[in-house]
Amino acid sequence: MATALLYARQALHPTGSVHLTPEAVPETLDEAYALSRTSLGGAEVAGWKLGGTNHTSKAAFGVKELYYGPLQPSEILHRPAIAPGFALAELKGEVEIALRIGPDGSGYDAWCVALELPSSPIANLVEAGVRALVADRCAAGALILGPVQEGALPDTLSCERFYMAVDGHDLARAGYEALVADPAQLLADFLALAVRHGDDPRHGQWVATGGITPCRDFAAEGRVTVRMGDTEMIDFRAATGGQP
Repeated sequence: MATALLYARQALHPTGSVHLTPEAVPETLDEAYALSRTSLGGAEVAGWKLGGTNHTSKAAFGVKELYYGPLQPSEILHRPAIAPGFALAELKGEVEIALRIGPDGSGYDAWCVALELPSSPIANLVEAGVRALVADRCAAGALILGPVQEGALPDTLSCERFYMAVDGHDLARAGYEALVADPAQLLADFLALAVRHGDDPRHGQWVATGGITPCRDFAAEGRVTVRMGDTEMIDFRAATGGQP
């Protein structure tokens, strides 16, 4: 399975897809997490994306606890003018809160508003289930980070509304009620879960804690913006390229 997923993400097959049979899906989550490490293709881990942390994904995949996937350095973009800049199987995004793992490895030392662009070559992903999703690094695509805010999340953040717009038209808006827990608690749950599955989250890595807004499609060449309340946090032109 890892070989098929790597091939589908390669430059010679940038928009390829795979249809997984039940026999191809990992039998256990431990096996799925091991495959996710293999599907990195030797790249280092620069961050993580969480799933099952909002009510929508939790219901879609029928999970009781969160799941996660590793991100490589090229998939994390800091305030880009153009993004993602490489080929994705799909072009869509959801607003999230990202937390940077702190020096002690058990908390965070900074946060930012982020836009996560999930992308998976698995054509029957929901049918294949959460173990297939985990093996594909939780549909790793790109993570776009807004301005970094040092320190703890402000208490007022739970009252904010978050917006994603394309060419000035709001496509999605939502607040913390979309999440199953506070981002700091989701981070703590992830750190404990990762150790159980043999992963090693480290200081300085970013963790995208899950979609606050619904995930919405957008077209290349559109101007994508993300706001927290009335404050613009992310602004880029959507563009893909030949390299996944």
